[in-house]
Amino acid sequence: MEWAQQFVEQYGYWAVFIWTFIEGETVFIVAAALAAAGVLETWKVIVVAACGAFIGHLFFFALGRWRGKRIINAIPMLKRHVPKANIILNKYAHWSIFIFQYLYGTRLAAAILFGCSSIEFWRFFFLQIINCIIWAIVIYTIGHFLGMAAMSILHQFGLWGLIIALSIAAIIAAVAYWRYGHHHIKRHLDSDDA
Repeated sequence: MEWAQQFVEQYGYWAVFIWTFIEGETVFIVAAALAAAGVLETWKVIVVAACGAFIGHLFFFALGRWRGKRIINAIPMLKRHVPKANIILNKYAHWSIFIFQYLYGTRLAAAILFGCSSIEFWRFFFLQIINCIIWAIVIYTIGHFLGMAAMSILHQFGLWGLIIALSIAAIIAAVAYWRYGHHHIKRHLDSDDA
């Protein structure tokens, strides 16, 4: 078990950076839970996550400015998220920078779309600084409390109790997304097509 802790201490921050660069909540929440357990340092997890998200957003924004529409048309996963992203971009304009941060699966497509849009680079840059810091604090807090709850379940019910609790939580999250998030956006897409 000691080797696993050393591995996480050595590579955990890199994992947080890489995953937040791309999308990242899952690994970030796990890192926050590990920080709650004392394996990683809180401030490092928050700073690394905010930096990873910020640099990722700037990278994909620049990619959008350079070859955005061609990239979106070439990658089916991105193309699938474009209609959802466009609804939010059209409805909320620059506030959508903050909204996309919390819509899992759309951030990468949104950053490329922002690159294709008329928003000025420096406006995007400064809004992203604020956005990524707030996001890192919010997600860290969620992960911290989840980590504390997981430790409590582990102490009271053992490893199998924790596995069962995590499985139930994953099922509830999937059902909630499918029932509320997915259908809500689909309704908007259908009403726009009509």
